[in-house]
Amino acid sequence: MAFLEGTLGIGVGLLLGLALLKYSGYVDQLKKELGYIASGAVFLLLTAVLTTVGTLVPTVTTAVSWINIIFSVIAFILVLIGAIATALQIFSKLK
Repeated sequence: MAFLEGTLGIGVGLLLGLALLKYSGYVDQLKKELGYIASGAVFLLLTAVLTTVGTLVPTVTTAVSWINIIFSVIAFILVLIGAIATALQIFSKLK
């Protein structure tokens, strides 16, 4: 699947993982934490879309590259917060 590489593949993979997590039984307990991860995945999808726009319209390439960097950093922070909060929530229930 060569079309699912880069930020598009990561974003789709995160959303697919969240969809499959429904069957684990943790979704009801982790609504807020999974929201952070889903928001990060949406930012990654926006980055992939803007990369295409920057390629097709050469006059906005510099602006789009800066926006992509900002969106990628926001996505990383959101996914990191969601992953840490999810781990804390799950491991606190194990005791």
